[in-house]
Amino acid sequence: MAISLNIFSLVAVPLVYAVGVVLALVAISQERSSQGAVAWAVALVAMPFLSVPLFIIFGGWRFSGYVKKFRTQLAKTPINQDLLPNTLRLSRTELGAMQVIEKLARFPFTRGNETDLLIDAEEAYAAIFQSIERSKRSILMQFYIINDDDVGREFARHLITAAQRGVQVRLLYDEIGCNRTPEAYFSRLRSAGISVSPFGSATRMGKRFQINFRNHRKIAVFDTQIGFTGGLNIGDEYLGKSKGQRTWRDTCLRFTGPTVKAAQFSFLEDWHWATGEHFELDWSIPTIQDDAKTALFLATGPADKDDTFKLFVVQAINAAQDSIWIATPYFVPDEEVITALHLAVMRGVEVRLLVPETSDHWIVGLAVHAWIDRALSNGAKVDRYKPGFMHQKVMLIDDRFSYVGSGNMDNRSFCLNFEAGLLVLDKEFAQKIKSMLERDFERSEPMAAGHLAGRPLLFRLTVNLARLASPLL
Repeated sequence: MAISLNIFSLVAVPLVYAVGVVLALVAISQERSSQGAVAWAVALVAMPFLSVPLFIIFGGWRFSGYVKKFRTQLAKTPINQDLLPNTLRLSRTELGAMQVIEKLARFPFTRGNETDLLIDAEEAYAAIFQSIERSKRSILMQFYIINDDDVGREFARHLITAAQRGVQVRLLYDEIGCNRTPEAYFSRLRSAGISVSPFGSATRMGKRFQINFRNHRKIAVFDTQIGFTGGLNIGDEYLGKSKGQRTWRDTCLRFTGPTVKAAQFSFLEDWHWATGEHFELDWSIPTIQDDAKTALFLATGPADKDDTFKLFVVQAINAAQDSIWIATPYFVPDEEVITALHLAVMRGVEVRLLVPETSDHWIVGLAVHAWIDRALSNGAKVDRYKPGFMHQKVMLIDDRFSYVGSGNMDNRSFCLNFEAGLLVLDKEFAQKIKSMLERDFERSEPMAAGHLAGRPLLFRLTVNLARLASPLL
């Protein structure tokens, strides 16, 4: 036994350390952010027995193959030509050069859109189920999480009924988000004639244990004319029915107009990646109303050349002249975003952050404390939402520019997840967003600067350790 242990220590231990060094070099060469690269490199060299298996599962492998499929799909789709007549050319001075965001999105801002703000799950689910009932030709839907609970089964019943009356239904889900959903749930949908597929980020890259890249988008398109996006998944927790949990506060958008075609295209490229299937859809744009809203559909992800969602956030913050209001369940930004917020405060912009009182992920919740402390010390105002878990992802700039979508203020949304949301450049709609957030702030508690100073030393050390892990969360 002693000899066996000696052989293990002489061979296996150096081998694990050597693997840690090799993977540290891989992390340095492949991680998009310097913070992430440093965090992984230090952990892999200093603690290889723990970090090597974690890197195999969560490490920053490149998401390959998706871009090539996207270009193939784009060549077959007339969306760019159809959208061009409806673009609204924005001036270089308007809200900090919005043409930068157009380049990030790969699609332009378009006029002729209508948007309906759906506050909380009751309103959102009712609108989505009604749209399923009224659909006549096609339904495209994707969610990060679809639970096999009361809400999930009602969702399935509506889809099955639509398929039975001849509607072509396609449903895309993320297998990491749906890891607790039994396969029997999706089998029932397939048996009813519904096309169902996992996104495949954990299995189609030849890395079965790699679960870093996730499709976090929430998109629904009905009859190629009506779109939905936001932060809601399909589950009882959003209605407060999940055992031991309070209601999740979230926000969703229903929209029509040219932006629906961009949302439709985003689904199409995801579906093509997951299944290899190309199918025909209607790309024509309905008659444009002159008084309709200007909007842009923004789909981002790790297949992009740049960290598109983070660049959008930084650009929006830098463009602000009067106010920035951000509601996010996970405020775990990086130095670039926290610096942009600090500079906004210094130039006289009101910065308000709305976060949940408690997090649904304990280590993320600890890291949030550290970043909130930074934001408060920089002059931002931070409020903690108290009635339930706040899961909405909303941004309001200068009471004119709004974002509602799936993207969080964390490294996962910035660099690793596929995200989607709608940007609306309209004062009337921005006022609705502002009124909604004002009601949320009324149900929240402001946090004071230096809130960590009075906490126990062990808690503060734990918070700072969690902050160091922020690029990995």
